[in-house]
Amino acid sequence: MAQIPNLDNAPINLSSLREKSQKELVHILTTIRGRKMLVLDPKLSGPLALIAQTSLLKEHGVENLRHLAADPIQTDCKSILYLVRPQVNFMKLISSHIQHDTKQNLQREYSVIFVPRRTVVCEKVLEEEKVHEMVTIGEYPLYIVPVDEDVLSFELELAYKECQVDGDTSSLWHVSKAIHKLQSTFGVIPNVRAKGKAATNVADILSRMQQEQPIVSANTGMPEIDTLILLDRHVDMVTPMCSQLTYEGLLDEFFHINNGAVELDASVMGVQQGGKKIKIPLNSSDKLYREIRDLNFGVVGQVLRQKATTMKQDYTEVTTTNQTVSELKDFVKKLNSLPEMTRHTNLAQHLSNFTTKPTFLGRLSIEQTLVEGQSYDICFEYIEEMIHKQEPFLSVLRLLVLFSITNGGLPKKHFDYLRRELLHSYGFEHMATLINLEKAGLVKKQESKSNWLAIKRGLNLVMEDVDDANPSDIAYVFSGYAPLSIRLVQHALRGGWRSIEEIVRLLPGPHSEHKQDVIIERTALEAQQNSHVIDNFYWNSGVTDGRRLLVLVVFIGGVTFAEISALRFLSAQEGMTYDLIVGTTKIINGSTMLETLVDNVP
Repeated sequence: MAQIPNLDNAPINLSSLREKSQKELVHILTTIRGRKMLVLDPKLSGPLALIAQTSLLKEHGVENLRHLAADPIQTDCKSILYLVRPQVNFMKLISSHIQHDTKQNLQREYSVIFVPRRTVVCEKVLEEEKVHEMVTIGEYPLYIVPVDEDVLSFELELAYKECQVDGDTSSLWHVSKAIHKLQSTFGVIPNVRAKGKAATNVADILSRMQQEQPIVSANTGMPEIDTLILLDRHVDMVTPMCSQLTYEGLLDEFFHINNGAVELDASVMGVQQGGKKIKIPLNSSDKLYREIRDLNFGVVGQVLRQKATTMKQDYTEVTTTNQTVSELKDFVKKLNSLPEMTRHTNLAQHLSNFTTKPTFLGRLSIEQTLVEGQSYDICFEYIEEMIHKQEPFLSVLRLLVLFSITNGGLPKKHFDYLRRELLHSYGFEHMATLINLEKAGLVKKQESKSNWLAIKRGLNLVMEDVDDANPSDIAYVFSGYAPLSIRLVQHALRGGWRSIEEIVRLLPGPHSEHKQDVIIERTALEAQQNSHVIDNFYWNSGVTDGRRLLVLVVFIGGVTFAEISALRFLSAQEGMTYDLIVGTTKIINGSTMLETLVDNVP
């Protein structure tokens, strides 16, 4: 199965975005004549694999491909093409390559292509290293990567840390630019709602971009996206710290899904390759995965068993009765899904080895207690014990962050004590990590009474007796906890946040709601004929002409797979008049997110 996801069923034409990115990449490759070596920023290889296959690179002269590293380039190609994000450390590595080649009297041509754009700082480093004159510089404006038919990534994994810890808001410009590019393809989004400091900043930048570079909608039609909901991750840091309980979420928690694929030992998939790892693509192209990925994991085994039983019955019928050609054809069609069945049976079995461990079940129990805002002493002692047992550092941090947020911080005595114990257990090199967590407000001293209980009650975040097999609420994705972020989306879709204004004010950061001007070029006659349609489109929420409107939900700072599942669940509900598409700086879980704040992960 191809790793590039099939986008045919996307609610808007995402294939056109991917094709445009492919063309831009091909243009870069063709401007560099002859055989070439492509040196990739390691973090770009995943996103690039979702845009173009290796065969496309080879067709346009790429002979060798390697990741950017300190060791010199070994190739007989005369052209070296570096495809990198604009980072100073990369400039130093590239400079060392060129300086090494110069000493060896190697005659090569060098091109540095920045993704998504060049920066003055990086070019300054190349000048200081005296290689700027030897390099051709360009840009590859890859602002948006379609990860699946309803998920877009802006590939800004450090966005949260940069905004909350470093005070660097450049990622917000990148998010705005990505949305502006979407609007230039699909029309100006008329309704914009934003919650959180980063989100309202993006809304402001978008407005300025529209004023400075107005997007004129095509002559034939209305904007394809009706509403943009911008959410700052900082508004809801409880959700990513909880263990996801959907199939896709758990695969990410334990094995880390990276750009639509997971890497596991071949033996897990029943293949004996002497300890080798294999990449397993996970996207909508796999029909079975599409069907089960959003289910609570407790239900997945039952679904797979039912499918296996049906397949067995079909096989028995074929071997014991006379089948018509048409019936045989149907059976063969079902057999085509056998590799998918085998793949997910193996994955689910491997996953259950982790989810049945007492440590995992104990953790789920304490997370539930924390989210309910109960039993402070029990939670404190549990975290203290984890530290003394030296359990994985990121696992401890996740619970500590959850503990701090749901209690509005920790009393000074406990704050100082837990920090001291963490440093004794894991090493004083983690002092910088603890400072980062405090700067971000994730682990802090308690200054006032927590408002978590009011938020929990006001948004109905904890649900009793959730039926994971036949859910009626988004809370099934965490077996009882409804993601705060998605509750906000729910209310936004029901007509805005005015009905929950008091609760929204308790959450971090400002909120805003405004409309963007849609400029439509038409003749006078067309304008007259369509004026009433435009009025309807602007001010009415829901269906205008029988079609489902499209809402783009953008998470600035990352989104979890469980939240994506909750949004898909909302979209599939009876009476729902919207299709939902997700945009994010990166798909994250609590561990991968905190990893960006940790200076030295053991």
